[in-house]
Amino acid sequence: MSENIFFDLNDLKKCGKNVIIGKTVRIRYPELVEIGDNVIIDDFTYISTALKLDSNVHIASGCKIIGGPESNVEFGKYSTLAPNVVVAAGSDDYIAGIATPMIPAEYKGNVEVSSIVFGKHCIVGSNSTILPGAHFDDGACLGAQSLTKAPLAAWNLYAGIPAKQIKNRDKDQILSLESQYLESKKNV
Repeated sequence: MSENIFFDLNDLKKCGKNVIIGKTVRIRYPELVEIGDNVIIDDFTYISTALKLDSNVHIASGCKIIGGPESNVEFGKYSTLAPNVVVAAGSDDYIAGIATPMIPAEYKGNVEVSSIVFGKHCIVGSNSTILPGAHFDDGACLGAQSLTKAPLAAWNLYAGIPAKQIKNRDKDQILSLESQYLESKKNV
């Protein structure tokens, strides 16, 4: 793991084995971030919320995982974000109040802060946006350039603005490949 230019890796709440974090990844609250084994966070990613990454998770270049220290985001095993995805666990309704985070709460508008949870084997396509309250059941995927705030059901592919279910995923094949992968690791 190389030296990061924005935060000290020792400040992370937890960091597993075989973790790659790009030099230009910015983590505003490293003490709120837990990273499992075999995780990659690519360069130009920005994280400003409590974050828990299980093992074998990939966050591609240019992603934003935001919401402030009151919100949190969790990723299950084998989940991934494609480049330039925004996961916003905190947001403003833009109707009233001042949206900047540098002012006291009584001057802010209607702020929504919540958890966003990705189960195992979830994928989010490039340039998609996930808003507060979204929940991805195991195997749920969101296609490129999509938007969701709603729960996404297990082993389905969603796409569009707002996202709608368009296909089923092959759960049996994916879980079989996971089993084969885990078996191959035993023989090493």
